[in-house]
Amino acid sequence: MTGGASGIGAATVTRLHGEGALVAVGDLDMDGARRLSDELGDRVQPFHYDAMDPESITDMVAAVVARFRKLDILHNNAGAVGREDTTVVDTPLAMWESAMNLNARAYFLCSRAALPTMIENGGGVIVNTASSSAFAGQLTQTSYGGSKASIVALTQYIATQYGRQNIRANSVSPGIVVTPALLRVAPQLVESMAPTLLTERLGTPEDIASTVAFLASDEARYITGQNLCVDGGLFAHAPYVSF
Repeated sequence: MTGGASGIGAATVTRLHGEGALVAVGDLDMDGARRLSDELGDRVQPFHYDAMDPESITDMVAAVVARFRKLDILHNNAGAVGREDTTVVDTPLAMWESAMNLNARAYFLCSRAALPTMIENGGGVIVNTASSSAFAGQLTQTSYGGSKASIVALTQYIATQYGRQNIRANSVSPGIVVTPALLRVAPQLVESMAPTLLTERLGTPEDIASTVAFLASDEARYITGQNLCVDGGLFAHAPYVSF
């Protein structure tokens, strides 16, 4: 689990732990990862993970395999939205490159490092956190949306190339999910998005955690190469529908 110390990641770590899994929490926030480990117990172990550092990514996967002797499930989840991520014209190149490295490149590198071990052990599951931003244009967050769209495509390529080696890969695209990161970076979205949903409440990290747990389980053994939108019906209705 990358980006597992808070938000969606922490909720998913908690859910998978509750399902009986041994969970490796990869995060740059080692204090947060250790707190989660202390709270949940020895079956949750913290590992240093810097999504911007390719060597850190491969080292984390190697350390996880050395600790647990195998790797059955990889949840690529680490990601972020930058304040400078605005329009195509105004977004700095550095912002674009940072988003692509943090999201798309890191997911690629982590999957590439994990796949050989999974295949050697008879198979595995990769679940990638994408975003509803991958499927519709916005007035800002150009880099974030572009990077998340690439994650959806990467997921399909992994599923296609390694499906016959018992690898399943799917992506989850959250809509508006109330997390500390969202409230810090774009608190205005909470109020503005609520009228566009078909549900009576906004999403929670636990909603995404439940979806990841399902896709990682044998109950989803016939599902691969898919993207599952968990967005409160955001894209299910005509644009003029609002509540």
